[in-house]
Amino acid sequence: MKKLTEAVLQKDTTVNKIQFDKEWFYSVEDLEDYLKEDLTGIEAVTLPLDFDGVKYPIKCTTWEDLGRFLQKDPVEGFRGSVLRKKK
Repeated sequence: MKKLTEAVLQKDTTVNKIQFDKEWFYSVEDLEDYLKEDLTGIEAVTLPLDFDGVKYPIKCTTWEDLGRFLQKDPVEGFRGSVLRKKK
């Protein structure tokens, strides 16, 4: 995964973004391509992003939600079932 700051992300033209209520939201699909990470299950909202004068509903997430999602332990849900003692 690339080292990333919000300032770099805001300047990058390959990631579509929109400012809503003083907070930046980034396209989840574009973030997946940019980071080369699977972001399935990330907290997201659908916002209208403008492409050539036409608004499309796009799944977007905030910088904070992205950080929380990427810090999660990827095997968090499996620990109980895999490490359970056999009888």
